[in-house]
This record gives sequence, structure tokens and C-alpha cells, in this order.
Amino acid sequence: MMFRSVETFLRPRTVAIVGASETGGAGWPKGLYDNFAHEGFPAKTYLINPRREKLWGQKVYPDFASLPERIDLAVVIIPAEAIPNVLSEAADAGLQNALVFASRFGEGGDEVGAKRSEALREISDQTGLRISGPNCMGAVSLPERLLFYPTPRVRGLPIGPVGVVFQSGGTFQFWLEQGAARGLGYSYAVSSGNELDLDMADYINFLVEDDHTKVITCMAEGVRRPDALMAAAEKAFHAGKPVLMLKAGRTIAGQVAAQSHTGALATDDHVFTAMCRKYGVVLADTLDELIELSLAFSGGRLPDGNRVALVGYSGGAKGLFIDIAERRGMVVPEFTPSTQERLRELIDSGVPPSNPLDTGAGLARRFDKFAEVCKIVAADANIDMISVQGQLPLKEGEAGDPDLFRQVRDNTGKPLVAHNRMSQNVNDAGRAFQIAAGIPFLQRLPEVAKTLESLADYADRRRRGIPETPDAPSGGDAGVEETLEEFGLTAPPSRFAADAEAA
Repeated sequence: MMFRSVETFLRPRTVAIVGASETGGAGWPKGLYDNFAHEGFPAKTYLINPRREKLWGQKVYPDFASLPERIDLAVVIIPAEAIPNVLSEAADAGLQNALVFASRFGEGGDEVGAKRSEALREISDQTGLRISGPNCMGAVSLPERLLFYPTPRVRGLPIGPVGVVFQSGGTFQFWLEQGAARGLGYSYAVSSGNELDLDMADYINFLVEDDHTKVITCMAEGVRRPDALMAAAEKAFHAGKPVLMLKAGRTIAGQVAAQSHTGALATDDHVFTAMCRKYGVVLADTLDELIELSLAFSGGRLPDGNRVALVGYSGGAKGLFIDIAERRGMVVPEFTPSTQERLRELIDSGVPPSNPLDTGAGLARRFDKFAEVCKIVAADANIDMISVQGQLPLKEGEAGDPDLFRQVRDNTGKPLVAHNRMSQNVNDAGRAFQIAAGIPFLQRLPEVAKTLESLADYADRRRRGIPETPDAPSGGDAGVEETLEEFGLTAPPSRFAADAEAA
């Protein structure tokens, strides 16, 4: 079976908190219970602790065998040493899934922890118990209002089209918060940890099949099952759901750090990048890029080509973007003569109607006129996607009418984003403006360029499809030169030597 089901993990009807106590587990059991209570207990919740009889006004059960019904998901917050025995008993009582927060399961080469990890794997293999983690920070299922995260910081996360899978737990929560501050909304989000059983491929498969999810955003430290990950990426590709990926451990030193953190298996960066390119997985280089990509791909539009237009009212930003585009090899074509003629009637006198377009400072606060310029550029036959200057307001009315951006969007079927030259804080007023405008507001010109380029690359892969992997050469005894020739490649100059000294 290529994929393990996470249905009853992310959509459980019954949940047990194992290790329920007021102060134990660094207060995490209480934090989880409070999150369940805050959402009105969307799943029936039981408490397990052999040392307590009542807690938070609820009965506490000594073990799984004493519970009145089978449990879909156990949230396990007890010391690592006790977990194998507890889960063995729980599996015998019919437990379907376990979310294990504890570490010390073999990370960093710990031999005792590795034996503990193997014991859990054996329980999973023999009983079918699905295990998320260990060494993770939980998950959230926003359509079901289920917050399997031990702090209140996840309570305000907005629901939306982005599904998230991060192997790193602390980075997971921080990225979700920062993305939400920028206007991202989420369907399901999982911190997968060591991936002893359930892994990134299983979660991606679930998100592909989920109707709430339109974009899948991941941070990987290593790949547990390459074939399964490729199958999940291919499934996402055919479903039209972009997979955005930040890969840690792309250098030798980074691989060592990843192995110490989650026990992740080292993955050759060239091989990983080739896999992503084949299946249309969009690679990010930073956490910030991952936010910009998630915003842009959530818009749902893909370009017909790679020709970019940038429209603003800053000559300095124009020069910076030209340099960035030149370094990246982006296609920034001239506008058609008819477009240039129409633009001259609207932009400041003496300003050239060239791409990238600086309209002149005269249009900086004339929002309606600037919107007309943007519509003209978007209609140009030489342009496939457009970025227009726009800064989100910190208070209502500060940035004009957001409907003007929406009008530009509605006037074209091409991808349209707004850009700010630098990073900025975004508050409630800014998020409301972005929603009303109907387009993503991206930050920092290098990330804007990378995002537009990624939209074009992904669209190109969708047009061309996933390439077929060629069969191995037929001649088993063929040398290197013959094999390269069979694939149409020119062999480098070479000759044989009898020994190392002769070479």
C-alpha cells in the first residue's frame, strides 16, 4: 500500500488525551484540553491518567481498556520511556491513531532512543496503529475546528485553501502565524516530526483528496519514502494542486543538522531538485519565499507564458527590478506600440512607456488613473502576468479604494499580484484591504521576481506534462561512452589506464 490513511487522524470523532494533568508535560495536556474547550469540543474527548480520577470537571480513565468506546486519536503527552507499552495496550483496545509529541526516539544517533523507535514501528506494523510523530508539535484541522497543538497561539488561524506539512515543529507554528498575518488561510496543517510511520507522502495524499485544499505547502528535512513522495507529487500534479516545497539539508552540513533534529535521511540535493522539477514541485529557498509563493498560488491563476510586466510609480524600484530580472534571466518584453501609445496619454510627461513601467510620481496618489494604466498593461498581447505597485494600509482609507485592484483583476484572466518594494507590517486593516482587492500583496522585489518566475515554470510543466522516464539501455555490457551516446549525449574525452599511477 503506497499511502497510509490519515482520515481518522485529522478528522477524528473521538479523542483521548494520554497523560492528562494540570502541570505535567510542561502544561501541554492542559493547553490541548483548553484548545478543545475553546472550540466547543468538536470531537468527543476522554482523559487518561492512572493517577487521577477527575480533572477539569471530567472523569479520568486509568487506561484505554476502561474507556466506554474505541478511540480514533490518542494525543500522547507522556515520557518517551512509557510510550511503547501504553501504545501496545491502546492498539489492543482498538486505538486507530496516535499523535506522539515526545522526542528521544533515535534523533542524533541515540541508540537507546532508536530501540524505542523500533518498538513503536513494530507495534504499528503488527496492529495497523497509525502514528504521527514522534518528536513533533501536533496538527490543526481547521474545517473541523480541531486544534491538536498545545498552546493557544493557533486559535486565531484563519481557514483557507492552503494545506501545510512541516517536519519541523517550532518552525511550523511560527510560519503558520506569520503566514496568517499576511492573509494566508489554512485547511489542515501537520507537524510530521520524525515520521516513524505516517510521513509527508501520506499527508500530501490526504490534502490532494481534500476539497478544502487548493495549494500544498511543505518544509522537508529528509525523505523517508522517495517512491511514495514522487507518487504523491504526481497525484497532486494531476489534480491541479501545486506543491510548494522548502527543503532543509541541501548542503552536507545541513543534512547533518537535519539528521540530528528529526533523524531525517540525507537526500542528495541534485536528485531531490530533479524530482521536484519532473513533478512540478515548486522549490522555495527561504521561509519568506514560501509565504509569497503560497499567497500567489492561492490566487488560482496560471500564466500562458513567462513574459512579465511590472507597473509602479517609482523609478528606483524599476531599476532594482531590472537588475533582479536580468540576473534571473526573466523575460520582460517591451509593450506593443498600441499599448505604448495609450500609456503616453496617462503617465507623467517625459516618462517612457517601457517595461518595467514607471508611471511617474504624479500617479502615486491618483489611484483611479493608476488602475487604468494597469488595465492597459494587463491587456497587452506581449504580457503573460502582471505585478502592480501596492502597499497595504495600516489604517482604513490610507491606500485608496481596494476595489480598483479588483477591477484590474476582473478585467483580465492573467495572474495579477501587487508588490511592495520592501517588507512591511500587516494588520487587520491591511488584511481586510487585501481581501477586498482580491489579489495577493507580495513583499520585497526579489521574492516578487521569484514568485512570478515560479508561476511561469509551474504553468509550463502543466502544459508539457510529466516527462516519461526513459528505459535503461538495452546493452548490459555497454560502456559509458556507448550509454551516453544512446541517450544523445556527447561523452567527454577519455582513455583507459592500467593503474592509478598511469592515470
